[in-house]
Amino acid sequence: MPEPVHPQLSAALHGGPSKRPFTGLDFSVNANPSGPNPALLRAVRDADHAHYPDPGYHALRASLGHWHGLDAACVVPAVGASELLHRLVRAYLRPADRVLSVLAPFGEFGRAVTLAGGRLEVMQPDQATVLLGQGAVRPGVKLIYLGHPHNPTGRSLTSAELESLTLACERADALLIVDLAYAPFLELPSPPPSSHTVLLHSPGKAHGLVGARPAYALAAPAVAAALHNLAPAWALPAGTAALLEALPGAQDFLHETLPDVARNAASLAGELARHFETEHHGTPYLTVRVGDTAGVCAALLERGLKVRDCASYGQPEWIRVSARLPDENAGLVQALKELLKEPE
Repeated sequence: MPEPVHPQLSAALHGGPSKRPFTGLDFSVNANPSGPNPALLRAVRDADHAHYPDPGYHALRASLGHWHGLDAACVVPAVGASELLHRLVRAYLRPADRVLSVLAPFGEFGRAVTLAGGRLEVMQPDQATVLLGQGAVRPGVKLIYLGHPHNPTGRSLTSAELESLTLACERADALLIVDLAYAPFLELPSPPPSSHTVLLHSPGKAHGLVGARPAYALAAPAVAAALHNLAPAWALPAGTAALLEALPGAQDFLHETLPDVARNAASLAGELARHFETEHHGTPYLTVRVGDTAGVCAALLERGLKVRDCASYGQPEWIRVSARLPDENAGLVQALKELLKEPE
């Protein structure tokens, strides 16, 4: 039997469903609890599922391109940002190439780098700005990953830091990958796509439709062509393609729901901070220091509450929770107080 080319790796850890059935309250998934967006759900249901979609997804790419003020050639649709990250690594990384991540990367990116034989270096929160200022992005670095805002901490770069990073990538001939999965929840500066910057969008989070797995990249035509080159035929099912095509005209849902999401997250963070060390930067999710994360996660699961263990992000004493509705959030706070013996 021939030997496989790539090493056998464990799957990246994520929030949400696992092999064990779960019917409680899920605080582990960073999705809009007000979803799904009715207009986008209608687009999925009304799509032509009986026939193959246009293999070039021309109408979809034209719709998103027009919305972003770009040519359709700059748009690369995909099923989930995970797929785009794997394609980017396959397109631009050779074995032993250096890769940087500003804070711990999304697990799928790290997994893709390992499969390709690359060398991933993570810049920790206390050193990221310093390292960027000292020229960590130098020739020989091929890819730089930036979660903007970062998951799970919610941290983001300032406009000046972002500009410095994009210029450093241009000088080093490195490709900056800006993961904007949670950008719709905040108003953050974003660089334009260029020959050295690619933007990843995952609208399913903000629109409460993560199960449809919509995603797309915005990139310079040459970078977009490299990503298209690695896509199989009919890379998107008809429903996901229809969702993405309808996305520009379905933004009212965000205007109506995201203010409530922000208020609920801020309220939850404030209540948790009264009892535990908490980090929150305006995102729908926040992190809480609980010590024995595995034990706390298991105990919460027994109570029908699911949270995200941050050990895989290099934070073994922290959990991540994504705000839900006020009564549900109150139940989580009470459970944590009881488990960690916090006084009333």
